[in-house]
Amino acid sequence: MIDNRARIPCLLLLALVTACGSRSTTSQARPDRNLLSAEEIRAAGYADALTTVQSLRPLWLNKRGVSSINLQESVKIYLDGSLLGGPDQLQAINTSTIGSIRYMDAIEATARWGLDHGLGAIVVSTRREGRP
Repeated sequence: MIDNRARIPCLLLLALVTACGSRSTTSQARPDRNLLSAEEIRAAGYADALTTVQSLRPLWLNKRGVSSINLQESVKIYLDGSLLGGPDQLQAINTSTIGSIRYMDAIEATARWGLDHGLGAIVVSTRREGRP
């Protein structure tokens, strides 16, 4: 038989475990800072992708130190999987055609497209027919 003095710490431990284990299900998931959804892009109201990225995710365009001794490197821009060039190419992309814009850091971009992605890549996906 358990002594009453031994029950009190057991009950306190049980109450503590129960309190720590309960979690609010109403908390929202943290937004993905490497993604701009079509909804975010349209809500911003800018006409081109460059202005949108400059306003909503300016860090994507920042140069983060020297990645090559001989070359002036910049983030690479891809449109539906095809390399367009540097950040200035975003200006030619109308936001009404964009499904999403994703930033890939240097490691992700190099793993996907190979070397010469020391500053990462911005991947623009257009909306397809039948998709919003």
